[in-house]
Amino acid sequence: MTSPTKIQPGHLARQAVVYIRQSTPGQVKEHLESQDLQYQLAQRAVSLGWPTEQVQIIDDDLGKSGISSAERTGFQTLVTAVGLAQVGIILVTDVSRLARNCADWYRLLDLASLCATLISDSAGIYDPRLFDDRLLLGLKGTFAEAQWYNMRTHLTAALFNKARRGELALRLPVGYDRLADGRVVLTADRQVQDAIRLVFALFRQLGSAHRILHYCHDHQLTLPYLTSDGLGGRLVAWRPADFTTIYQILKRPIYAGAYAYGRTQGQHLPGSQGKVRRQRLPQEKWIVLKPDAHEGYITWAEYQENQKQLAENRQLAPMAAAGPAREGLALLQGIVLCARCGRPLRPRYRNKPIYVCEALSQALAQPRCQRFGVTHVDAAVTELLLAAVQPAQLELALVASQQAEAERQQLQRHWLERLEHARYEATLARRRYEQVDPDNRLVAAELERRWEEQLVAVQTVERAWTELQAAAPLPLSSAEQAQIRRLAADLPALWHAPTTTNADRKRLLRCLIKTVTLDSFSQVGFTRIQVLWQTGAATEVTVPRPRPGCRTPQPVLARLRELAATEPDYRIAEILNAEGRQTATHHAWTKENVRQTRIKYRIPTACGPYARQPGPRGDGLFSAAEAAQQLNVSPGMICDWYRRGRLVGEQRQPHAPLWVRLTEADHHRYSGAAPLTPDLILEADAPSALGLSPEQIRQQVQAGSLLTYRIWHNHVWRWYIQRPPQPIPNPTLT
Repeated sequence: MTSPTKIQPGHLARQAVVYIRQSTPGQVKEHLESQDLQYQLAQRAVSLGWPTEQVQIIDDDLGKSGISSAERTGFQTLVTAVGLAQVGIILVTDVSRLARNCADWYRLLDLASLCATLISDSAGIYDPRLFDDRLLLGLKGTFAEAQWYNMRTHLTAALFNKARRGELALRLPVGYDRLADGRVVLTADRQVQDAIRLVFALFRQLGSAHRILHYCHDHQLTLPYLTSDGLGGRLVAWRPADFTTIYQILKRPIYAGAYAYGRTQGQHLPGSQGKVRRQRLPQEKWIVLKPDAHEGYITWAEYQENQKQLAENRQLAPMAAAGPAREGLALLQGIVLCARCGRPLRPRYRNKPIYVCEALSQALAQPRCQRFGVTHVDAAVTELLLAAVQPAQLELALVASQQAEAERQQLQRHWLERLEHARYEATLARRRYEQVDPDNRLVAAELERRWEEQLVAVQTVERAWTELQAAAPLPLSSAEQAQIRRLAADLPALWHAPTTTNADRKRLLRCLIKTVTLDSFSQVGFTRIQVLWQTGAATEVTVPRPRPGCRTPQPVLARLRELAATEPDYRIAEILNAEGRQTATHHAWTKENVRQTRIKYRIPTACGPYARQPGPRGDGLFSAAEAAQQLNVSPGMICDWYRRGRLVGEQRQPHAPLWVRLTEADHHRYSGAAPLTPDLILEADAPSALGLSPEQIRQQVQAGSLLTYRIWHNHVWRWYIQRPPQPIPNPTLT
């Protein structure tokens, strides 16, 4: 078995490979004797007859476990060389250095047997082609795997026992520090504490991690994270908020003061060469969970509520709520149920908004259970809600005012702490620069550059904070708070106010209403609405379903006919909305539904998008072609004059039809009939003569304060601007 006669000239003609491996980085640093013993195998190869230049050392796998070959590049290189018949002998101190996995070990033995490669350890030299040697090598490989399994079992058991006692030191996230006695405490950095508390406060208010992300981006907020200092320690750094950071803060139980171990489980992916995917486990399967183990940023009850909200936001379960409140006309999105099957009704916004039950249709290909129009259902539930909160209107107003002020103070505290940190870094950089020897110019120059960078960072933070302060609303005064209290006496007005978004209305609904169940089978032509309040009380009401083909009220139609004689559709929509007039479905007017209503009731318009006949529209505007014909120029020149501000008109969007205003006075000024008088200034000389910029002159022409003239002079058309009787003040100087 150990006879050197196993070494044949064919073996000596190939390489001798010394394979070196240690399982962990700690062993690489501390077990130097083991490394030296493995490197000395090169001398053993020389003593067996291999020349020094034919001895190769593979030590790429230092600090890597032998349980898998997926991450061991050195072992893969060795297997490749053996398969190419380039290796005469493999030298290791023990076969466990090669592999602690039978699959990898027997694969190597098969290749070594086919390519006549010897294997040597501290006990002797083995030829895998010989039955006795292969049997012994197989037993050694099996023993190596069993040894690894036993060590892993004992270490895991000891680890679990220590974790169950709460003594296992887990890696702490940002926001926590560990004292010398092992206690976990909140970090001493108050800026980090306030940033983490801000995330939880925003989640209580917004109810969604994505909404927190948008809020942070809108207010330019940064969040802390841990990074390496290059010496084995960790430093706190700051970066713009991202979804992963926000989600991890919300998901980690340590921020609720809990000690948790075993929240994830490794799962080997088939065909991935040993790669492991971490899978989150439900809370009931965690190995250790000790609430109130240390001080937390939130309570354990709040953490549980947050996890419930995050699970609902994912929209995975068929009976789950439809996530956080979103913009959209359907106010009951996420809380409305079908009385027939009990599943959620989903809003659809194709032609008109409806609530529809599609659960059976999608799952079993059955007909839809029910469908309801959004308008009459939301109106009935809104009426119930407003009637229920009438006694608490004043209290709601006070709470809203307090929340707004608390949010403003949170933002202010975040930015002041950020500014203080930036100023501290600048002061520290200045001190380092002042302490350096002036004669050491290389070091002094570098420290001066760092100081300047910190000063720039301070200026950047100050500028951003100033801009946000200018854009943010001021704190409410006593008079403004009193006004809010007066407005709170009429909650319906606040509910229907244009500044109140649908998301705000949905959040208020969810605060008071748990579920709304709809049924259309109890009575033909009616909808039965069952409201389950958060208090457990229930209210039932039956409302008539709207008849098909809602008609626009006659007063609105009369006003629309009046406006259509002089205004385009988009202006009609603006005027009707300003007058508080609504469509047949109680919605705001748009350009499109104005056009559809005109077509339905055969109301002609005097301001169509295209010129139907010669002459101006009802509002006095001419088409570009008509204006060009009157002025004896091309339509392209009319468009050029409009872009240069010489003609007043409108073009709703690029490439849309152009309409310009062309009165008799305009025709006189643009046709060349006007005489050249001393008060006319060349357009090119107007900025210096009037003391205005070209853009300001263009604005004054558009406003009618300055008049432009087109005159044939010296055999060429020139543009002139009439000097105003009174000087026009320069806005930049006032």
